Amino acid sequence: MERQELVTQLEQYISSHERAIVEDLKSLVRFPSVSVEGTEETPFGEECAKVLDFALDMAKERGFLVNNHGNWYGTAFCESRKEGESLIGIFSHLDVVEPGDNWIYDPFEPVEKNGFLIGRGAGDNKSGAVIGLYTMQAIRELGIPLESNLMVYFGCNEESGMKDIERFAKEHVMPDYSMVPDLFFPVCYGEKGSLKLTLQAATGFQQITGFSAGKAENMIPANATAKLPYEQSLYEEAVRLAAGRSDMEIQKKDDQIEIISKGVSGHSAMPEGTVDGIWLLADFLKDLTGLDATDRAICRTLAEFSGDYTGGTLGIAWADEPSGGLVCAAVTARMDGSIPEVLFSIRYPVTDYRERIESELLKVIGTRGFAVKRSVNNDPLYISKDDKYVQTLMNVYHEVTGKPNEAYVIDGGTYARKLKHAVGYGGGNGVSADFLPPGHGRVHQPDEARNIQGILEAIKIYVLSVLEIDRMIQEERRQQQ
Repeated sequence: MERQELVTQLEQYISSHERAIVEDLKSLVRFPSVSVEGTEETPFGEECAKVLDFALDMAKERGFLVNNHGNWYGTAFCESRKEGESLIGIFSHLDVVEPGDNWIYDPFEPVEKNGFLIGRGAGDNKSGAVIGLYTMQAIRELGIPLESNLMVYFGCNEESGMKDIERFAKEHVMPDYSMVPDLFFPVCYGEKGSLKLTLQAATGFQQITGFSAGKAENMIPANATAKLPYEQSLYEEAVRLAAGRSDMEIQKKDDQIEIISKGVSGHSAMPEGTVDGIWLLADFLKDLTGLDATDRAICRTLAEFSGDYTGGTLGIAWADEPSGGLVCAAVTARMDGSIPEVLFSIRYPVTDYRERIESELLKVIGTRGFAVKRSVNNDPLYISKDDKYVQTLMNVYHEVTGKPNEAYVIDGGTYARKLKHAVGYGGGNGVSADFLPPGHGRVHQPDEARNIQGILEAIKIYVLSVLEIDRMIQEERRQQQ
């Protein structure tokens, strides 16, 4: 089949399946599949197990060979594997972050509006699962020959630890090359390192009885809440300070004062346009003169640490040419008894390293009455832009779209960092739902939205990319003989 004939048939195929593609994505979005600590049978919770079964049933109905690996993850193969056969992987995840607050639409009852599908997971990353599924389906139904096998992976723990993909890496031979449709086109050739640090105060609060925010480790919280024993003068001062502000709410509940901040949530790797509720609350509390002096001092320090997304106030700011600057965001807050602790999500440049960050940070926090309670690190991913695999995918992207966009590095992380010869590759076309108000529409924000035409275009790009990767693998094998 000539290239242009193939492209024409592929375009017709995708167009004729548009409604099915959208409806399949809607079906997946309806599952509130937040990954949680589960049981031996359902390690990431019942909802993740349910959506995984549903996705695998969708693949099985299309005649693909499917496996549920103990509800940790699922796989669907275009054909049964043969010994020595090369393998191309498409890696998606079905778990989502907490919906959070301030939605205009129901997060788990998807709606179509202005060419977008709105719902938690519509973009991150259930659309990736649909892209992978229809890539395999189009290749099979159009009779496109492949010498490599093709696999779609459905994960259940990407948003809260990636234990699923780590298990996959231990249990399976890695695909020769893998694509992760969890970003935007074109190719992501680098992912910043991810360091999560829990900072704990050396001294407990004297008056504040509650200080909490956030549920997801990669989501900047819009809201944070403080609780204090009720005192008339303190309540009146808080009300005066909050007067005329839409970002602070003061409530009297029984014998307590409840102070709630109302910021703007978003992905912790992409803080532009967000307002961290933890910073907002701490910054408010530090100015309450009727509050205990120790509590005000702790809040003043927390406000300084959480108010700078560059990590400058923590002494860890850093930047390099490939990936830009370090990003640091406070994502959760809680109290261990009377002692406050805040989890910071740090995305550090691809040439930076954990030891530098922790060494510099300790110089600052030790003098401010804080210590590191725990830390978890994931090293960066970095591939040269000139790598043959990167260039192969870039060529397909340019062929399909005609756009001059270049390969890029992200602040966040995908499954690609846990795989061999893997890159983040599209999933979306970068078109934003501008009809939604600020703070809405992006991944991890309320009213998460994904452009439907972008999904259709991604399927086309993926089918053609699979063909080029297949050719590249066979050429490599011939050269090795």
